[in-house]
Order: sequence, then structure tokens, then C-alpha cells
Amino acid sequence: MPECPDIPADVAKIAGPVLLGSQLNWGLFGVLTVQLYMYNQANYKDHFFVKVVVYWMYLFEAIQTILLTHDTFHQLAYSFGSFEGLTAAYLTGFELVIQSALIATVTQCFYAWRIYILSNSKILAGCIVCISLLQCAGGFSEGIACFVYNSTSEKIPIEATSVALWIGGSAACDIVITISMVYLLWRKRSGVQKTDTMVNKLIQLVVETGFMTAALAIIQLSLYNSFKETEYFMTPAGALSKAYSNSLLVLLNNRNTMRKQRDATIGATSLSLPQLQTARAIQINVNQETYADGNMAVVDMSSDKSEGQSQYDEYPKVADRP
Repeated sequence: MPECPDIPADVAKIAGPVLLGSQLNWGLFGVLTVQLYMYNQANYKDHFFVKVVVYWMYLFEAIQTILLTHDTFHQLAYSFGSFEGLTAAYLTGFELVIQSALIATVTQCFYAWRIYILSNSKILAGCIVCISLLQCAGGFSEGIACFVYNSTSEKIPIEATSVALWIGGSAACDIVITISMVYLLWRKRSGVQKTDTMVNKLIQLVVETGFMTAALAIIQLSLYNSFKETEYFMTPAGALSKAYSNSLLVLLNNRNTMRKQRDATIGATSLSLPQLQTARAIQINVNQETYADGNMAVVDMSSDKSEGQSQYDEYPKVADRP
């Protein structure tokens, strides 16, 4: 097949990241679906507002995946052989910019609320909310500019500022949240091994989810600034919002794992108590009159003297056995 004159030789640098971003989005949407199923199965007694956030986020993510698939199909199928069709903006300004900024803001504000509960500090929680709203404003300005100029390239006048504000602010907010959560949880350590183990696991979870979203945002911003002539940044952009949604649901579902560990510990403790009581009872009553029939020892616990005497006559004393 002869090459189309308007398709550059390095078209894979543009089409490849778009395809990979769409596949990552679908993969993480599957993970999010499993997380939602686990949340439903756990039957948490969460506040109505928390449940609304969870289901709204899942619905919003489903819409994003559908729209992103629509754009990818147009770029790689309908517009096959057309460089203009490959680089068109379509609905990218809404699905990968505005929606991602909104989902990041919801997740970050939820963490801010948890930090306020742990620290009772309105200043710290307020700073996190302000940074989150700032990155959301940058995302909205970038998304609107994509629709106005029908492009996602650096030719948009406010492109560099909006992207830096959106992605840079998101990464900064995630780092502040992670450091704050680790510090506050570390202060909750009591010196009790079981409690500290659970706190350490929660700290590990916060670090993993927090730095994962921050790392994706930093990678996206670095690729955007370093490779202007490519679409490399589209790969992490396709996964960023799903990373935020999954981090929130992983945090909520982790309560069920901790609850099972706690119940298992309590169950193991309660199972050991009757054995200790039985051993103690045998040890306490061993000095009472004891009779034997073969290999069985019978302990007389009766308070009735005559009944005890009848048992005494029926079973010979151990000392009298030859």
C-alpha cells in the first residue's frame, strides 16, 4: 500500500500513546469495577454522602471510558490515513482534562476530610482543598481551551500555563496528602504490636496510592514538556483519573481486610481462654478426692456428702490399687 502524503514517518509516536492510553483506561476501569463489587459486598454502614461519592465516581469513570473509546476509534479507525483526523481534539478536552481534574479534586478533598478528622486542623485540610481546587481550575481552563481551539497541542496560547497548573498542582496536592497522612498515622502508634501492625499497613497503603497518582502526574507533565512533537503524555493521561478513583476505593475497601484481621485475632484469643480455664480447673481440684476406673480420673465436685460417699464406695481409691 502506498504511503499517504500527509502521514509523517514517525506517526507511531502519536498513534501509539493514544492507543496505549485507551487500553490502560479500560484495564483500570476493570479494576475499579472489582473494587466497587467488593465495596457492595462488604455492606459498609457508610454515610449517605460517602456512598453518593463512590457511585457518582464510578458512573463518571464509565462515561469517561465510553467517550475515550469513541475518540480512539475515530482517531485510529474512521480517520485512518488522515493525519488531521489523528491529531484532532474530539472530546479530549472533556474526558481526559475536565473529568480527570474533577475526579482528582473529589479524591483529594475526601483525603482532606480524613486528614481533618485525624488532626482536627482546619488549616492543613484547607490548604489541601485550596491546592486541589487550583489544579481543578487549571484543568477546566485547559479543557475549555481544547474546545475553543479544537486542538491539544502547544499552539494554544494558555496551554503551557494551564497544563502546569493542572498536572503540577495535582502532583503537589498528592504529595502533601501523602506526607500528612503518614505523619498523622505515625503519631497514632501506641506501642502495642497488633495495633502498630495495622497502622503500618495503613501507612503503606497511603504511601502506595498517594505516590502512584503523584508519579503518574509527574510523568505526564515531564513527557509533555520534554517531547513536544509527540503524544507520549497521552498514555499516563489515559490512566490518571482511574488511578485516583481506584486509590479512593482501595482505601475504603481496606477496612474490610483490617476488620477480618481483627476478628481473627479476637477469635484466636477467645479460643485459647477455655483451654486455660480447663487447665486451671484441673490444677485447682487435683487435691480433692480422686478415683480411677482404668485410665479415667473422676473428680468429685459434688457438695452432697452422702452422694460423695456413695461414689467413694463404688470406685476404689487410687492409693488402694495394687
